[in-house]
Amino acid sequence: MGIRLILASLCAFWPAYAQIAVTVSPSPAAVHLGTFLQFSANVSGTSSRGVTWSLAPSGTASGTISPGGRYTPPAVMPVPNTVTVTATSTASPTTSTSVTVTLLNPYPELASASPANIPVGVSTITLNGSGFAPGAHAIAGGTPLATTFVSSTRLTATVVSFSIEQGWTIPIVVENPDPGSAKSADVVSVVVGPSSGPHVVGANVAAHFLDQAAFGPDAATLEHVETVGLEEYLKEQFAAPISPYPDPATTGFGINQVQARFFTNAVHGQDQLRQRVAFAWGQIFVVSAIEENTPTQLVPYLGILQKDAFANFRTLMKDVTLSPTMGEYLDMRNNDKADPTRDTRANENYARELMQLFTIGLSQLNLDGTLKLDAAGNPIPTYDQTTIQNFAKVYTGWTYPTRPGAVLQKHNPAYYIGPMVPFESNHDVTSKTLLNGFVLPAGQTAGQDLEAALDNIFNHPNVGPFIAAQLIQHLVGSNPSPAYVARVASIFNDNGSGVRGDLQAVIRAVLLDPEARQGDNGPFADGPASAPSSHLREPVFVVASILRGLGALVNDTNRLTALATNLGQTIFLPPTVFNYFAPGYHVPAQFTSGISLLGPEFQLDSPSNAVARFNMVNSMIYGNLGTGTVIDFTPFSSLAGNPQALVDAISQAFMYGQMPPKVQTALLGAINAIAGSSAAVNKARAQAAIYVAVSSSYYNVEH
Repeated sequence: MGIRLILASLCAFWPAYAQIAVTVSPSPAAVHLGTFLQFSANVSGTSSRGVTWSLAPSGTASGTISPGGRYTPPAVMPVPNTVTVTATSTASPTTSTSVTVTLLNPYPELASASPANIPVGVSTITLNGSGFAPGAHAIAGGTPLATTFVSSTRLTATVVSFSIEQGWTIPIVVENPDPGSAKSADVVSVVVGPSSGPHVVGANVAAHFLDQAAFGPDAATLEHVETVGLEEYLKEQFAAPISPYPDPATTGFGINQVQARFFTNAVHGQDQLRQRVAFAWGQIFVVSAIEENTPTQLVPYLGILQKDAFANFRTLMKDVTLSPTMGEYLDMRNNDKADPTRDTRANENYARELMQLFTIGLSQLNLDGTLKLDAAGNPIPTYDQTTIQNFAKVYTGWTYPTRPGAVLQKHNPAYYIGPMVPFESNHDVTSKTLLNGFVLPAGQTAGQDLEAALDNIFNHPNVGPFIAAQLIQHLVGSNPSPAYVARVASIFNDNGSGVRGDLQAVIRAVLLDPEARQGDNGPFADGPASAPSSHLREPVFVVASILRGLGALVNDTNRLTALATNLGQTIFLPPTVFNYFAPGYHVPAQFTSGISLLGPEFQLDSPSNAVARFNMVNSMIYGNLGTGTVIDFTPFSSLAGNPQALVDAISQAFMYGQMPPKVQTALLGAINAIAGSSAAVNKARAQAAIYVAVSSSYYNVEH
């Protein structure tokens, strides 16, 4: 008996190592170079669930794995193209599980083609980008081209064109070979015909225009706009294919690669206008990755903003309203109808914000955006709390899209592909009184109520001036005149063919308006009236515009998000539904000499952030931005032996060729302060001059 008791006691305290097991997912696994793969481990048989991660073979040639199980492949494909990831239980160091990871070639990213124009016959073009693998080949209009691999950032290809193709635009993509064959999401084009014709507009006009219709000018786009003119460029941009965001299946859990793709698209996307306008819509129809913090949630919503950037505003309204991401952010998904027995009522969040922030605002407006006033001189509200409550009833009954193969439920589980769907028995079918006394009859379906309610808002007279003013602020300047707002709002109300909400017509009106073009000849060149067309470059825009001016190469491994974050603007993470800054924010009076001026972006420009701008520019010009961003200063350093020529080149790249004399003097001082004539000295001169230019207040305020 005593021996049995002793054995029982020993068994009670003996570590049960034999029962511990480790499982790892995903298994098996594959990952493309240039991305990452998040592993997870489950430890059973013990309360200690910790694991340590290791790689075999060891060394940087296999990549790295973090303590949390995030595997980052190496920069260069190893031979063989497999590594082993092992998770070892910290409770039982002899217990582990290994997974074989197959390494795939990178996703190729295509930035530019040179030359942009080719003659009829046989031509050689250079393709610039990143992630090119040995064996990559170019495809022109579906036809593979004879391609030579030069490096991971450069290919050369042979193009054969024919007389019948004179004037044609030929789209080109790059495809990497197996393992993991993939085509570039970005498309570049070459044109069959002469490199340029007579310049329709001057370089100053084209450069100023590209600060509004793109993320700033780059050399190739500047030359193109000079040749084709503003109207033709807009037509091309309206038809340009979308530069997409990465498929969430390729990005892992975090949004880092989605943020990085924003900057890749901003610097290199051939759909510059779409990217710029979608960015503006994202600051009006706000969701935030503070809550919607995975690619699965965020990317479908960004796709809506891109797809609808040039659509009808009514289409944009509906697609945003039924977005599961917006539904989750502002509580329209799983919005239950009122239940008197539980004393609950419909959620009012989306009902309020759709009107207040997205479409009509709090007060009635004249066509020119000025406030309508009552007999006592007070603003007239557009709606009241009762109106909000009635709209909230409209938005009941909607839930996440039904997953393929699943059955619709009252509250579907979270799913973000496609629009939300109605669960009719959860929809409030009572009568509802909306804007301007419009009544929805009782007994309608969720879809019928929604369509009628959106029409009710869409046709409100505030929408035209409300949206016109905000688009002008984002694209052109902070203080548009009432006449400018009225001209754009009139186009919103009727595009000339009886269509309301035509966004192509609205954007064309914003960008081609005489007030938008007042700065083409330099700030104040057309008199003081051009001053209100200025606005501060917000952080993400100043990062992208500097890189475009420098001809930088950017890919999806870039770390540019951190630069903007240091200035108070983390891409896709506005702090609230009110965006990063309010459209009605005024520049503090002590800075405006008694003139009241709106300056929305200045809301981010605290004293510390103003200093941070200098530090950020220093990092860009002198620092190491990482493998995802490459800047070649040769076009500028090659001119450093002639200081005035260097100043002129910087002026053209960043200041429309109209650098003020005081700024020129500052640049010449920085150049001449560096003595010598070596290549290193010339680069230092160029860097110093560029630093002075793009850190100046003159550059940071877009004129």
